[in-house]
Amino acid sequence: MTASNAATALPRAGRPGLLLAAGLVVTTLAALAPAGLRGEPVPPRSWVLWLVALAAGVLAFRRAGSTLPQLARRTLWLLPFVLTLALPAALVAPPGRRLLAATALVARALAATLAAAGTAYLLGPLGLVRAARSLGAPALLVSVLEAALVSLAAMVERARAMLRAREARRTSHGAWGLLLREPRATLVGFGRFGGALLLRTLERAEAQERARLARGADLP
Repeated sequence: MTASNAATALPRAGRPGLLLAAGLVVTTLAALAPAGLRGEPVPPRSWVLWLVALAAGVLAFRRAGSTLPQLARRTLWLLPFVLTLALPAALVAPPGRRLLAATALVARALAATLAAAGTAYLLGPLGLVRAARSLGAPALLVSVLEAALVSLAAMVERARAMLRAREARRTSHGAWGLLLREPRATLVGFGRFGGALLLRTLERAEAQERARLARGADLP
């Protein structure tokens, strides 16, 4: 799907405003549930909230058409960010309680992240924009959100195209093996890939902006 199509495709679920509100409530409740950082036991209600948020995220991804292997891969992609954000915070817990605090923090971060990602994936770009409008968000904020989603869709589309072209030129598949054997060269290659991706995305964004202005989008 192209960036323009991603921004104009129909939302994947009805009542986008209700779904977005429910996703925000579940994500917020899961993110704010106590995790025992002060040394107190983790309340049972926190574990219940995290289980509910995890189930909501899984259900959202499944309703959007994700298979179980796809869901597992997306969860694995989220784990490094979750661990990076959650584990350092466990160091402020009292000694002897850090393992429990780390487990609770990882569960909280993963539950909230999965619920938010599932909601966004289920609604899709246009669904998020329509949901924001239906919830009464300011028009300027909705316009910024729409522009950000279009740019993100363009970047994802360009990254996929570049990865397909890169794999077609390679004699082997996957970069993780090379990262272990030649870490410096592999990281340099990732840096060049990121720079090229940024430049091509900016070029695409400028072309879309020129097309928008040519259609008279900013005319009174």
